[in-house]
Parts: sequence; structure tokens; C-alpha cells
Amino acid sequence: MTTGRTRTPGKFSPLEYRDPAPAPWLIHALGALNRFVFLPGVLHITRFELPASDERRLRAAVNPGTAAFLGPSHPEFLSDWLVDKELSRRVSPLMAHWASYEIVNASPSARAFWLASNLIANAPGGDGKAYSVAWALKGHGVLLHPEGTATWQGERIGPLLPGIVDMAWDAAERVRASGVSRPVWLVPVAWRYAFRGDARRGLARDMAWIERGLSLPRGGQLETPERFSTLMVRLLERQCEQLGLGRADPRAGYFAAQADVVERLQRALAERYGELGGDWTRALFQIRREMRERAEADPDGVRRDRARVAELQRLSGFDPALYDRAELAPERIAEVLKRTRSSLLTRGFANTLHNTVPVAAGPRTVHVRVAEPIAVRADESGDGASVRAALLAEHRARLQALVDQLGDELAASGPSRRMPNLLHRS
Repeated sequence: MTTGRTRTPGKFSPLEYRDPAPAPWLIHALGALNRFVFLPGVLHITRFELPASDERRLRAAVNPGTAAFLGPSHPEFLSDWLVDKELSRRVSPLMAHWASYEIVNASPSARAFWLASNLIANAPGGDGKAYSVAWALKGHGVLLHPEGTATWQGERIGPLLPGIVDMAWDAAERVRASGVSRPVWLVPVAWRYAFRGDARRGLARDMAWIERGLSLPRGGQLETPERFSTLMVRLLERQCEQLGLGRADPRAGYFAAQADVVERLQRALAERYGELGGDWTRALFQIRREMRERAEADPDGVRRDRARVAELQRLSGFDPALYDRAELAPERIAEVLKRTRSSLLTRGFANTLHNTVPVAAGPRTVHVRVAEPIAVRADESGDGASVRAALLAEHRARLQALVDQLGDELAASGPSRRMPNLLHRS
């Protein structure tokens, strides 16, 4: 298989694509190391809960007689990839996994390691899709997170990118052209993380780090609900001042004040880049493209705009539809703190390490579920584009149904550890 970019001999480029060269011995060794060391010892995932019926469903979809594309939910960074590895260890150890090219191509030695681990770099212009289709047709399966990036939202599935459906469609076309009967599957997989005990001490550590890193008043004397609400209010006020947006006014309630700040951010960006429209993904692409074009002529203005875009993304993640409730589970508080830290604290070795390996506030169980796979058939009749759009929508719907199902199961499984949410106003 050819690579998507020509290579200058002896010169390393992080944008260069190379096909993986999986080394089975390394993959098997990493699978065991992940199961017994990385998951419990590094990321505090001390229990992996996958019902037998779900594992059977997954095995039926991923085997030498199928071509399967697994599209799991992506609520967290790194933890999800290690859960991916445990799933593949149980079902298909040589499964291929997609990853950011910044990770795969971090250095020549890193690239050699990751390609031997069967990671596919999402390098622009690369042949990752072609490799994925060929590998899936060998029966090993291919896994990628169709949300694209970690959402830090355990209760909601974000918009999906179409790549997973495009690859499954290409595989189905190759199956149809060959005249061989072989199922091609999209496999929705979702999970939720749940603390196994009282996580307040760990949450306090996370809040203390944010307070210290952003020079905010310490809240060590406050209980977790009061400290969390105070931190969120102070963050909103600080960011408004830092970004030149005037003062935030939380007297009418935090989420009303946040909505006002979001409107100010959108208005400030629209004045420089035009109306953002309803499609935030498309608007963000437009803004970033124009920022690159203006960076040389207006470096200070572009620097400020980048900070405003980052703040708009942070506040959009703290969506009142998810968090404006009378009570919050500790898992919801934890994900807000992780999202906040990864957005605002990016300098220094300790922050870089934490944002790369975001250790949880306490030991957790990961509850994994597998939906009924979605058959992909590239028929000659009909509008392929509309069929693919429907497949993507169905994949997202099944992911959200799994997440909702898990929420109901966890709510009924034992005593609630929910805490009062002092940001909420009924």
C-alpha cells in the first residue's frame, strides 16, 4: 500500500503518513500490561464491567468472517484508549486503532512503536482509510472514535464525523464487487465511568490545582458543593476580565451569566469574522482558517481571538442542559474539572503530564455496553450520500441509547452520591 505523502529520505515529518506494521508479540504484551498495570494502577480503573451478552454480541460482529468498524463513545482522553485496548484484547487483539498524528508521529521512535502497535495516524492526506478497509476485510476489526475528540461529557454523545461510515461503505462496496457474501458492520460501543467510593478528596485536589494555577482564592475551607460553585463563578469572572469582555454578573444565577458571556464572545468574534451561524463546527473551521491568514499581520488580535474561541468552547461544554440541575453526581463534577484544567492550564511539565494522563479523582468502574451492530450494504440503487447520512445518524442514536441505558442502570444500582448543585436556580 502506498503512503499518502512522499518522504524525504532521512528527514522526519510529523505530517507524514505511514501504514502500521503490527507486531503481534508487542500487541499481546501491551494488552496484558494495560489490563493489569495501566488501567488499575495509573488511571484508577479498577473494575472493567462488560456483561457476557454484550461480549458475545461484540465477538459475533468482529471475527474472520466479517468486516467490522467499531465506533465507541469518547467521554475522556487516554482512559478511553486504554478501554479500547482491553476490548480488543478480549475480542480481537490485532484490531487496528485510529489516533491523532501528533501522538503517532511525536518522534521517529514514537512512530516506530505506535505503528508496531497497529495505530493508524490521522495525518492529512494519508492512506489511513485504505489501510482500515483492507484490515477490516481481514477480519481483525478497526476501531475509531467518531466524535473525533474527547468530549468530557459522560451523559451525552456529541456530533459524529462521517469517516467511520465512509470506510464501512467502501468495505461494503468491495464485498459487493467481489461477489462474496460477507457482513460489514458498524458496531456502536459506549461506556460510563463511575466512582467506586467517596471521591470528594480527589475532587478537592483537582479544584485546589485549578485555584492555584489560575491565582484564584483558595477554597480549602469549603465543602465540595460550595467550593465547586464558587470556583465556577470566579472562573467566569476571571475569564471575562482576561478576555476584555467586561464584568460577569452572576446575581441572576450562574447559567444566566454564562449565557450572557457566551453571547458576548460570539458577538466579539462575529465582528471580526462574520456571523457564526448555527453550525458551530463549520463556524469554528472558518474562524481558524481566517486566523491563520491574519496571524502575521495582526498577531496580538489573533492571539486574543484564539483565547476567546477556547473560552467559548469551554463554556459550551458546561452546557446547562447537562449541568443546570438541582443535584450533580461526582462524575459530572469531575469531568467539568478535567475539561477546565485541560482548557486553561496548559503550560509547564506538570500540567502537560496531567493533560496527557488525566488521573481520576478516585478508583472507578468502567461500565461497557455494546449495541446491536448496524449492517452496511452498498447497494447499486438509491442515493449513497443519503444512506450514509442515515447510517451515521443511527450510529449516534444507538450510542446515546446505550449511554442513557447505563445511566438508568447506575441510578438503580445503589445509593446515590449526588451533591447539591449550588449553581442551579429552580
